[in-house]
Order: sequence, then C-alpha cells, then structure tokens
Amino acid sequence: MIESLIAQQQYQDALDMLTDMNDEKTRYLRLVCLVGLGEYVKAKAEGMYAKSQATDTYYDVVSMYVTTLKELGEFEEAIQLLIEELSMPYIPYQYENLFNTAYDQILLEKQEANYEVESKNQIFSIEEIEQILKNKECNDDLLYMALDQLQQLNIRLIIPTIKDYLRSPDRHFFAKSLLIEILIEQQVDEDIEVEKFGYVYDVNPSYMSLVLEQSQYEGIFTYLETALENDNPSLLEQCREYLEYYLYSIYPKDIYEEEYGVIAATIHYYIMTLQYMDVDFDDLEVMYHCEREEIEQEILALKQIEC
Repeated sequence: MIESLIAQQQYQDALDMLTDMNDEKTRYLRLVCLVGLGEYVKAKAEGMYAKSQATDTYYDVVSMYVTTLKELGEFEEAIQLLIEELSMPYIPYQYENLFNTAYDQILLEKQEANYEVESKNQIFSIEEIEQILKNKECNDDLLYMALDQLQQLNIRLIIPTIKDYLRSPDRHFFAKSLLIEILIEQQVDEDIEVEKFGYVYDVNPSYMSLVLEQSQYEGIFTYLETALENDNPSLLEQCREYLEYYLYSIYPKDIYEEEYGVIAATIHYYIMTLQYMDVDFDDLEVMYHCEREEIEQEILALKQIEC
C-alpha cells in the first residue's frame, strides 16, 4: 500500500505510515517521500543515517542521498560521494550507469551555478576531470569543458588515466588529439600508446608538434589554395576548415609529402558533395596531380572518420 501511494505521488500519506526507523527499507522509502515533497534538509539528515546503516538498500539510499545533495546545491559533497562509489572495485552495473549519469549532471549544474562567480579554471578540480575521463558514456559538452580546463591544470597528476583514455578504442578520436596537444604543451616526456581507427601509435609528446604546426597542414593546404584561391575562395575556406578537422581526427598518423595532393583532392571532392555540386574527377586529377583510383581510395578512409 505504501509503495502504491508513492507511485501515485501521495508522499505525505506514505510518509505518515513509514514509522519503523529500525527497518532499512522504511528508511529508504522515507527518503523517497522527503525528496518527493521537496524537504531536502530533512532528507539529508535522515539520509546520512540511512546510508550508514544500509545493506540491501545501500545503492538506492546513496542515489536518493546524492539527489538530495544536488537539490541543496551541495555539489562538492555529492561529487565526492559519487567518486568514492565509482572507485569501488565492484558496483552493480545498473548503479554504475546511474552514478556516472548523475556525476555528469551534477558537474554541469555546478558549472552553471559557479560560472558567474568563479574564474574559468576553478569550475572543475583535477579529480573531477579524471572521473569524467574514466566515464565511458560521458556527455560530450562536459568532456570538452573538462579538456578545456585541463589546459590550466597539471596533467601529470592523472597520467595513468590519460594513458588509459588514449589507448582505449572506445574513446573519441577528436578528444584524444586534444589530450595529446595538452601533453605537448605541458612538455610531458612519457612513452604513450594512442589508438586511432584500429591502429596503435607509439608516441612521446615531448618530441611532437601540435596538430596544425605539422608540415602536412601547410603542404596540403597549399594544394587546395593553388586550385581554389582565385576561382572559389568560399569553397577554399570550407576546405581549410575541414582539413583542420581531418588532421585532428587522424593525428598522430604520419602523412607523407607524396600524399598531400590526393588528400587535398579528396577534401575538395568531399566538400563539393556536401553542397550537392557536380564533381569532375578528370579536373581533380589535373589540379592535384593524382589518379582517380587514389582519390576513391582516400574517400573510403575519409568515411571512417565520419562514422
């Protein structure tokens, strides 16, 4: 009957019936009711005790307690609790997903609440960023905010987590390149494996160039500039922007000088198809000094990035 009242959002009626504080399920259901009623201060007080005594309902109690802290704006305490739980050697899968999602949401709410009163590099701590990188299903906006702030922090403090992220095939290729650039800028001298599109690269950031400081950027763009600058400056600018995206996507893969022309031709082709413009392969072959078969082969590689 009590759970039926809760399902109907009749929280006060249910709460009046939940009087046995020695029963852990009662303590949990009281938290559900208090949160439903918006009585967060009382929910926090009861939640602290319920959490310390819980066994079978432990993860459900933690979930309600985290919700209570979030609603009270006590983001730091909620974040610390979630980090502790997610660092445990075993946590049921459904709660791991629940806590990871809650962690992302609370960090975003913390960022929004603090944006007006804190400087940009104070929003996330290094520990919070580390947890973001460990979360396999992290919100993209949150991830890129964290990477932006990581530039202002000491990345060496979380090198093991960075290495795991870079070698994992499940992490986004673009974010990996941004991480490598931070390692370069902070002159990290470490041997690191980077997985991109099924290939593994052994790199050391202290010997690497930033993505757009590599010679291939200027080399490929020169081909595009020669072909398009006078005839279609707007298309040239779009090709330049896509070239930068392309280089970030495949980094740290080497591109050799003899490949510059065919990559430029492929980018030219790709941008034209996006605008539903007719493409003449004969013209591309002449402008970029390459063969149609080479362009078609590179197009297949380009599609991998777009997946």
